[in-house]
Amino acid sequence: MKFRTLATLGLGISVPALLVVPGSGATAAVEPAPVVKRPGYVANRYLDQKPAWKTCGDPALRVQCAKITAPRDWWSQGKKADDLQIAVSKVAPANGKPSRVVFGNPGGPGGAGLGMAPFLASRAALAKDHLAVGFDPRGTGDSANVSCEGAPGYTMDARDRDPANLDLIAEATELTRPYCDQQSRGLLPYVDTAQTVQDMDLIRHLLGFAKIDYVGYSAGTWLGAYYQTFFPEHVGRFVLDSNTDFTRPWIDTFEAQPQAFERRFREDFAPWAAKYDGELKLGNTPRLVIRTYEKLRADLKKRPAVEEYLDGSVKISYDQNTLDNIVVGDMYTKVDFFSLATDLAFLRDLSKAQSTGGPRAAQRKVDALSVERQHQLVQRATKPAIGLSPFGRVFGRPFADDAQEATFTAVTCNDTAWPQGREYGDVLSARLGPHYPLLGWGMNENPCLSWDRPQRTLPTPTGAGLPTTLMVQSVHDPATNLSLAQSAHRRYAGSRLITIANEGDHGIYGGVNKCADKLVDAWLGSGRAPAKDTTCQGEGLPGPTMAPPPEGAEGTPLHRIARFTRGVSGYLH
Repeated sequence: MKFRTLATLGLGISVPALLVVPGSGATAAVEPAPVVKRPGYVANRYLDQKPAWKTCGDPALRVQCAKITAPRDWWSQGKKADDLQIAVSKVAPANGKPSRVVFGNPGGPGGAGLGMAPFLASRAALAKDHLAVGFDPRGTGDSANVSCEGAPGYTMDARDRDPANLDLIAEATELTRPYCDQQSRGLLPYVDTAQTVQDMDLIRHLLGFAKIDYVGYSAGTWLGAYYQTFFPEHVGRFVLDSNTDFTRPWIDTFEAQPQAFERRFREDFAPWAAKYDGELKLGNTPRLVIRTYEKLRADLKKRPAVEEYLDGSVKISYDQNTLDNIVVGDMYTKVDFFSLATDLAFLRDLSKAQSTGGPRAAQRKVDALSVERQHQLVQRATKPAIGLSPFGRVFGRPFADDAQEATFTAVTCNDTAWPQGREYGDVLSARLGPHYPLLGWGMNENPCLSWDRPQRTLPTPTGAGLPTTLMVQSVHDPATNLSLAQSAHRRYAGSRLITIANEGDHGIYGGVNKCADKLVDAWLGSGRAPAKDTTCQGEGLPGPTMAPPPEGAEGTPLHRIARFTRGVSGYLH
């Protein structure tokens, strides 16, 4: 799992604080820093621009795209040469003029969002009256990109506690920031939430709406809560789906991930695979399914399976890290359970063939696969999940190879303070790893532990004075732990929480649960919010069948947003 100094105008001063390291008994001092407030002015050249809209993607979707100009630093609106471009998409109602506007963000942070416009426009509750808007946040997509190209990756086994291995992990962590800074041409310090919400409000202004409605998934809940905090007078009907704890620093959200991913794997996937052992052949009890994974992991660490695909054009080495990435990436949605089970069985057989018959025997297994299956394995092995949403797996890369990953790193490391130095990460991974091995051992693989961040403090979102905020959360969400939504809900005034019981998908609104869709549609479409917190029942796990093909309209909300995004990206270059 890989995861500024401002002008004095408009700044307050924070009080000194201690950052508590949960469960470790340690604290890290956090220096007093200015609290970010809105810029005192916005230059006319930004407010008076007229975007040049043009059709992008399939004309039947009626998507229009444009780029708008924004300052690199909203708190120092200086030279035009420093300005950057933000890619925006919109879909108007088929008939009549929209009376409201709804923005969307798919999360990440770092997910390209142009596909949010056609996705939101496909909802009947929004299609008639809303202008649907998506945008690629600064750093990613068709907007100005950041990159960490060349930075060393984490190729070591996170479970290996040998001091030399821990040294290598620490060195990779420390080298990430210099590479990101060098490759991002001065933009890296300005890719954060405080800058992005200013971009959002500029888009609102240029579209001519006094208030925005909003649907944000995953890290998009963090972005939405901060827009509400910075621009409360422009807040309409907000939906935060699959929640970070946006009332606390980023560190709290990421420390909750190992337990949530482990729960999803052991309590959802393993029992499901055991139930269908007749077809899947991974073990007839959850314990045996997990044992199959652990044995395969040990075998691949001892002897990675190196295979050629597609007539030798692609060579892939399946080691323990490749396996872990595939498992983690398929925990986000139950529709990927069958793909994961199929891949585990194939890799087990591949590893066995190599150990007993050598490389040629293993290669014969690959050659026997269809071209379509080979393409699938290449994609799944080379695009692991990152961040809070499965962008590496779902979104593909229609733009700079690592823009999403680099934006994810920039936002999470720039926004809020992290303890600095390797000791914190080593202690945390040693504490969480034995209990939650899927991700827990890798908690020291985090560049934020060696990141020179801007010395400023974001205001804490409280929800005070806002309209109702509707929060949606499944109980076994792997990426954003249920505890995070419950924690944020307790502290966020006026929020209503819709909990989806017996469900673990990450990203609910838009096709996963009919009960939740009905409640969210009522809120977005007509302003009817639940009077109190509500629980919807999950709709069960699928049988052992392959997920719908990418070309179809079916699939989870994040899958459909991803397909829309690929369809409209690249038209503004």
